Amino acid sequence: MQSVDKDHFKLAYRDFALVYDEMMTGIDYPSWTNYILKLFRKYSTLGYDKVPLSVLDLACGTGSFLACMREKGWQATGIDQSLSMLAIANEKLNEAGADVRLFEQDITMFSVGGKFPLVTCLCDSLNYILSPSHLQATLERVYEHLMPGGIFIADLNSAYKFNEILGDNTYSAVFENSAYIWSNSFDSQSKLCRMEVDFFHRQKGELFRHFKEVHWQRLYEPDEFSYLAKKAGFSEVKALKAFTLTSPTVKDERIFYLLSR
Repeated sequence: MQSVDKDHFKLAYRDFALVYDEMMTGIDYPSWTNYILKLFRKYSTLGYDKVPLSVLDLACGTGSFLACMREKGWQATGIDQSLSMLAIANEKLNEAGADVRLFEQDITMFSVGGKFPLVTCLCDSLNYILSPSHLQATLERVYEHLMPGGIFIADLNSAYKFNEILGDNTYSAVFENSAYIWSNSFDSQSKLCRMEVDFFHRQKGELFRHFKEVHWQRLYEPDEFSYLAKKAGFSEVKALKAFTLTSPTVKDERIFYLLSR
């Protein structure tokens, strides 16, 4: 398998930010928000009415989840390493009248000061961390930013997703103002998936601009993720079938993890 470009983090999402929201129209952010809050109420030991309702969202992208949390009355802080994503998030949140703090930082070494009852990292963003040591470093930073009794909620792509859905398959989709051709190559030994994406973004009328990006993700099995989380200091790690309170199955594409401090 081709080696990972050392600058892939800097290059990925630069232009993707322009088409990200349209391509994520299938994500029901209000439903995701309700699920996250349901998990927080059930598993946090802090007491919903006894702590400041503040959330830190890692890899916050264009801020759609943060906007939903603000609508629920939560103070919101977001981190992303893509300045173009954050620029769109800032515009979106300002239009909604939301007072949100946004930071351009690498989530493997972030620091925003203060502690939060809830930290999140959604839409398989942790899969973009390509080494266990860097993932552990991220989890250690999360642990330091959590209040005792707080929880970290993240979702990751499963082994089934990497092997059967992404695999060596190619996908395409067309939207009103954008389109993509998405070609995957998954190596089961390294657990790395290379995703080469041709994007097309409407400039004016029927004129589209083409640009190409290469993204990488790594598979983390539940046992490996739990091991790294506990090394980072977390007392409990729970894996859930997406949008349920039950254990995941071997054919689930997405697994939610709850880490308790």
